Amino acid sequence: MGSQLLHEVFKTPVDVLIDLWVCKYGHEWTGFAVLSEDPFFELMYHRLKQLGELEVHYLTDRAEYVCRVPE
Repeated sequence: MGSQLLHEVFKTPVDVLIDLWVCKYGHEWTGFAVLSEDPFFELMYHRLKQLGELEVHYLTDRAEYVCRVPE
């Protein structure tokens, strides 16, 4: 993760990251499988989660974690 800290996602202001997330995923629940398809958004997930800007839940019926930016 050390070299990942140099990635643009860690230099971008949080409000801009949230706007980008909402533009791509809206306020809908998004599965981790979808996030793993885009390295930028996968790193963005880690940053936003660490800052408490994402809701994360485990859906037992799908056996999958999902997340979203709350409205």
